[in-house]
Amino acid sequence: MSKGKKAAIAIAVLLAVAVVSGLTTLAVTSYGSQSDPLVTMSYLNETLTPAIRDEITKAVDEKAAELTNKFNELASQGGAPGSGEASGFVVVTLTEGQTLTCGVGAELMLRIGSAVAAGPDSPRLVDETDGASVTGEGTALTVNHLYMVTIAGNGIKATAGTTKILVSGEYTIG
Repeated sequence: MSKGKKAAIAIAVLLAVAVVSGLTTLAVTSYGSQSDPLVTMSYLNETLTPAIRDEITKAVDEKAAELTNKFNELASQGGAPGSGEASGFVVVTLTEGQTLTCGVGAELMLRIGSAVAAGPDSPRLVDETDGASVTGEGTALTVNHLYMVTIAGNGIKATAGTTKILVSGEYTIG
């Protein structure tokens, strides 16, 4: 065989190897294209999406249970608005005209705003700070004085837009 034929065959073989290599590279790199996706739509719809939905539902249910437990705990300590029984002092916020009615032995301290004694029976409250009875309905309370309810159904009525009271014991807001 002549040198020219050998060179032509060598060039043809090199050209064939280059073409095969190029086609192989092209085939490998086309994975993930629109015509040949790495993840199929059916996998997304039938496997991945339901799994994600289940995880989200589980997380939401866990948080809802946690918040419900926290709310119930606060309610049992008197921290829920409306009524309760506080074993220690809790802050209760009233708006003007709202009444805080208490059970016997409840203690109150006006911290912010203004309020007056309220209730059907006298003495309405006992001012533990001064050691005096608050007998008249509508008698203004003094800020930072500790009051005790000695007759069930007595309490205070807020006379300011925002009134904050520390409360210990049984109470309802009306």
